[in-house]
Amino acid sequence: MTHSRSHGLCPAIFTLLATGLAGSVAPAASTSILLENNHVLLEIEPTFGTLARILDKSSGIALTPARGLAENFRLVVLLPDKKTVAIVGKDQKLSGVSRTSDGLALTWNGPFKDTAGAEHKIAVRMDVKAVGNELQFGLHLDNGTDSKVKEAWYPMIGGLTKFGAPGKPADGVLWGPNSLPKKIDSSFGSEAFGYPGQASMSFSCVQSAAAQKSLYFASHDAIARYKVYHFEEHVNDNAKDVFAFIQHLPFTPPGKAFDGSTVLLRVLDGDWHAAARVYRTWFEQTFGVCTPSDCWIRRQSLFLFTMFELPEGTINYRFKDIPRWAKDAKDHGIGSVQISGWQVGGHDNGYPDYTPDPRLGTWKELEDGIKACHEMGLKVYFFVNYQPVMIDSEWYKKELHKYHEWGDPSGSPTWNTGWPMGTLWGRMGHPKRMVWANPAFPEYRKIIVDQFARLAEIGADGVHVDKMFPSAIDYNPNLPMSPDRATWEGAIMLTKEVFAACRKHSPDWAMSFECNWDRMMQFTCSTWWGGGFNRAVFPDSVGTLSITSPYDYLGVNNLVCGRHTVLVGPMNFCRSVGWKPWEGLANYIREVKRIQDSLTDAVWLGEELGAGVFRNRSTGKRVAIFSNDSRQLKKQSFQGFQAGSRGRVRIYTPFQEAKVMSLPAEIEVPGERIVFVEEL
Repeated sequence: MTHSRSHGLCPAIFTLLATGLAGSVAPAASTSILLENNHVLLEIEPTFGTLARILDKSSGIALTPARGLAENFRLVVLLPDKKTVAIVGKDQKLSGVSRTSDGLALTWNGPFKDTAGAEHKIAVRMDVKAVGNELQFGLHLDNGTDSKVKEAWYPMIGGLTKFGAPGKPADGVLWGPNSLPKKIDSSFGSEAFGYPGQASMSFSCVQSAAAQKSLYFASHDAIARYKVYHFEEHVNDNAKDVFAFIQHLPFTPPGKAFDGSTVLLRVLDGDWHAAARVYRTWFEQTFGVCTPSDCWIRRQSLFLFTMFELPEGTINYRFKDIPRWAKDAKDHGIGSVQISGWQVGGHDNGYPDYTPDPRLGTWKELEDGIKACHEMGLKVYFFVNYQPVMIDSEWYKKELHKYHEWGDPSGSPTWNTGWPMGTLWGRMGHPKRMVWANPAFPEYRKIIVDQFARLAEIGADGVHVDKMFPSAIDYNPNLPMSPDRATWEGAIMLTKEVFAACRKHSPDWAMSFECNWDRMMQFTCSTWWGGGFNRAVFPDSVGTLSITSPYDYLGVNNLVCGRHTVLVGPMNFCRSVGWKPWEGLANYIREVKRIQDSLTDAVWLGEELGAGVFRNRSTGKRVAIFSNDSRQLKKQSFQGFQAGSRGRVRIYTPFQEAKVMSLPAEIEVPGERIVFVEEL
């Protein structure tokens, strides 16, 4: 039976040239299966269910795999002897097609034959929906074998070498998070990036300058689990093409089922920025996004960071020194302080024992220090970690070893290293050795949550979680969830539990993280990552970079111009800003911070318009920051914020009174200094 637009089946129209009931039909031998609405068309080959053609009707852009190369899915099976075999979906006969409210369900009941001819009792269903001009793909499998289904690849989208404006030469360029754009042509080869981990966000696109269009290719997954985006050449004797697909790694055990993420394909107007807006909308609706109003750490543009005790045991400060140390920060315009090396063993030592080192003082002395900071109007937070655990501790030998991540099936740890921060012995190759623990284990999460809650109980305003790098896959056989989910879902669960426990004592509790994973944007918009998250998707996010040299005026200027949080760490994080060699830079920081604070609604919390140009979201007024990287005074002719501007601006220069000038204005920028220009 043939359904066409005249039968009134919009928004989704199905052409199923076969026989059978309306809800479930068997595929025909030679006629294509079509999923079609007013915006998009998907053509499926009926014998094996390969994805033969995709058409975006408004643009005329078609994705048609080269002859003989069309695919649908692939599986990788991990046999009991640890060898793997591949199952290619295009070689498996399609068992049936069912209609859904807005799409199709393609089923392959198996058994499947691998590339060597052996059979495997596996069944697959691929769900495809047409929603507007978007195609959505999902995959479900049932594993009836005595082996694990290690990998599932889908959907296999070909025809990318032809992406571009119809009638013009193809000019597709691949864009992916944290990777350089790459032209898709006959010499493309392959590109792959894992998410989470290598890629900070779970979307990609192929751009065409000629068509002024982009192909949005993304996994919208509410589950935190590892997957890999692939773009690679497929070749046969007659043709070559570039395919896109997403590789899931569920390690589905015998007798269990796997449901993959929803993979989206859509042609958009514009370049990757348009793709970014689609991803941001989904992300915000699914997880929510922290904003500066939710996170006092994000509202602080500078903070003092000091290691009270180094890993080797060198003591820089004790808890009784906190009031004096914090006053130096307050006197130089800094509004928050972070204490590191406060716990047993000092900085990067003793983990996960987050109790005060007795050599530094008691819980009561630490509480008194926090109280003194609060009386000065300072926020106080602490340097901590989630995953690192010391392997030479009795605690590890008795209990913590049960929770460590396995980097391979033999039990080798995913991480076995240390950090020689300030330690001569460590720099000689003998740091304190650590492995990663997996927060998927509820017993380990409780260890962390209880200790952080104790900090909140004595007045701490938050923590910075360092080295928050979950491993892609954990092979620990005792995991309470699948290997691709455990480290990632474990980190999400732990963070939610920390917030719940700590906000009972400290309602304004906030956290920052050293990571590049966008899911942390649920909890914070401040990271210890150079550029923060991609600001096209998360414009409120900021990264953190440090200033440790007493003469790094240009470093301060660059971080302020680039809207980074400035970690102030005199003498490699071992002194306060009152340290005498820092006197000149500390006074300069105070002046820059004073000006920055007066313009905070533009330069710190406002909209970023370009390099060093910001706009107040409420008033629309703009601020430009000029930096001079030479030692000589420079003059800059400023015509205005747009061609032909008239009016006045206010000029802010450190150590000088602000002055108002008419446009165009001749601005003087002293050597190694910055100047702020505010629109009036």
